[in-house]
Amino acid sequence: MTRLTLPLTFSLTLSLGLGACDGGGASVLECTGTCSCVEETRTCTCQGGTDCVVEGASDVTLNCDGNARCDLACDTNCVVNCPGTAGCVASLGAAGRGVCNGTGSCDYTCRGDCQIDCPGTSSCVVRCAAGATCTISSCGPRVMDCGDGVQACRTACPPPPDAGA
Repeated sequence: MTRLTLPLTFSLTLSLGLGACDGGGASVLECTGTCSCVEETRTCTCQGGTDCVVEGASDVTLNCDGNARCDLACDTNCVVNCPGTAGCVASLGAAGRGVCNGTGSCDYTCRGDCQIDCPGTSSCVVRCAAGATCTISSCGPRVMDCGDGVQACRTACPPPPDAGA
């Protein structure tokens, strides 16, 4: 009887585990907008000049392809890469990381703690949620504190949200 119990338990555990991997309730990596995702590498690529959102998935890398500006959004522990000459506007969840390569201008909104790398001649604005810690690297001593959780690198501070009212 013991021999039957062990294989049956193993078989049920294996079946339940595989069911979670084949879409049986597990989140599938998908994006909305002009984009495509590769589940195996947890990477989504957005075509430049478009809006792309990856919702309900963690541990994702989101890339802006080409030299046209992208509007990107992702959840926790994601990486947003914005190369090229146009940069991007991106919203990142907690533990997010962003890289603004090239000569573009990037505007990141961090809904939790985040790390933004702003190397070369790119410029970055980081808007940090209340209570979160957001850091900008590769900017040298030139990170400006604009107040209200906003920081800027190689660009002027943006106007406050209510400045146009």
